[in-house]
Amino acid sequence: MANVIVAGNQNDKLYLFSGVITSTLKTSSPALTAYDSIPSGCSDDGTNTPWVGYFDVQKLFLMSGQFSSTMKTSEDVSSIDTTPADCSWDRTNTPWTGRTADKLYLQSGQFTSTVKDSEDVSAIDANPWGISYDGTNTPWTGAGDCKLYLTSGQFTSTIKDSEDVSSINDLPLGHTWDGTDTVWTGTGTQGERLYRQSGQFTSTLKQNVNLGSTDTAIQSCELDDLNARVPVAPGAYKPVIFFY
Repeated sequence: MANVIVAGNQNDKLYLFSGVITSTLKTSSPALTAYDSIPSGCSDDGTNTPWVGYFDVQKLFLMSGQFSSTMKTSEDVSSIDTTPADCSWDRTNTPWTGRTADKLYLQSGQFTSTVKDSEDVSAIDANPWGISYDGTNTPWTGAGDCKLYLTSGQFTSTIKDSEDVSSINDLPLGHTWDGTDTVWTGTGTQGERLYRQSGQFTSTLKQNVNLGSTDTAIQSCELDDLNARVPVAPGAYKPVIFFY
C-alpha cells in the first residue's frame, strides 16, 4: 500500500504518512538543517528520497532510503534557478520546479548538471510549485492562481487540463498522482492539509486530512509507490525463457 511523503519546513523534516491518506505518521527524517533550513520538495524513486532545499544552498538532494542521515548525492542548481521548489522522478530523469524563472525543468539522472528540457510557465502561473509525472504528462501546481495543472509531456506548452482549487485551499503547493486520483497539499487559510481529488481533474474531493499537528509549514508531497505513479512501460522488461 502506498504512503505519502511530505516536506515540512517548520521542523525542517520529511515525513512519511501512512496510506493515501491518513494523519498517521509512520516515520520522519532527522532534521535537515545541516543541509538546508527549508526543505521544500520531496519525492520517491523506489529506493531513495530525492528532495529540494531552496533557502540556503539551492540544491537537489538524494537521501538514502526512507529516511536516513546518509546523503547519497546532491546537485547545486543555483545557476539554473535560485528558488527550486519541488522535485520528482520519472524513472530516468528528475523533473523539478524553479520559482525564480517560473519554469519546469528536467534534469538528467540523479543528478547531473545536464538540463534536458525546460518550459517557461510564467504565462500560465507565476508561482509554479509542486511537480510530478504520471508516465505521460506532468502534473504541477500553480500557487499564484490556486490551480492544479496537467501539462502535456515533458514538457510542451500544451495545458491538457486545469482545476481551480481556491475554494478548497487557497495556497496549493504539493501535487502528485496515485494512478487514479490526484493527491495534493494546501497550506492556506484553511490549514495545513493533505487532499485527494478525483481524477485529473474533477471537482470531486474524495478525502482530506489535517496535518497541522505534525508541521505548520507543510510543503510538497509525493507517493512512495513508483509503480502506481509511473507505470513501467510495456516491453520495458522482457521475459527470459530457459531451456532445459
